[in-house]
Amino acid sequence: MSNIKSVLFLGFPNFGEQDLFAAWELFRSLAWTLFQQGQQLEVSIGSFKDGLIHTHMGAEVQSQKKLNPSDRFDVLYVPGGIGAGEASKDPVVLDFIRAHHKEGKWVAANCAGVGVLYRAGVLNGLQITTPATLYRRLPALGADVMSPRRAWKIDTEHKIFTSGGAATVHPSTIALVNELFGEEAARGLATAWDSLALHGEVLFDKQGPVMNDNPQSLPGLQDAFEKVFLPD
Repeated sequence: MSNIKSVLFLGFPNFGEQDLFAAWELFRSLAWTLFQQGQQLEVSIGSFKDGLIHTHMGAEVQSQKKLNPSDRFDVLYVPGGIGAGEASKDPVVLDFIRAHHKEGKWVAANCAGVGVLYRAGVLNGLQITTPATLYRRLPALGADVMSPRRAWKIDTEHKIFTSGGAATVHPSTIALVNELFGEEAARGLATAWDSLALHGEVLFDKQGPVMNDNPQSLPGLQDAFEKVFLPD
């Protein structure tokens, strides 16, 4: 039985819908399955501000929790999206991440959320992966980014999870479930959601498959977005 009892997805203005909701939905599905087995897993979206959260593409989301800086969760998950750039400069968000990491909690991020973890200082000295948009910028700032980059990277010792852009969110979440709740839970989830048939056994690895970046298209993407997702 896993000792993970709570997972908090951090909501902030202009988070990426797929970055948060794909992972949140899979964890909610896992929570339902565990409930049938007499186990409890709280999976929620929380924000430091009241009211609706306006997302990256314009949807409006009601936060399930009004957060206080002293709140703690077994897993803190930071999604990406355009708003991750502002989140990376928010001292309340950064202190919240640091506190979880310092207390030995799991800290996870996908897409531009990886930049938020970097700014919080919890990735120092650790090998990570990134979305394509930050694949140039983060190493230039001193981060140890896998080359070639991988779809996800799980650091069990330091309780850090990083993953790439939106297309990696679904399979990487299965991999994270495998790490936190074991292969039986992850395999059941992957089978039910058709992930296993598509992605295969890599779902149960600590690092995802190599991302086949196109060197001709990357610079233009990075020129346009890297300082939006991780501003100076």
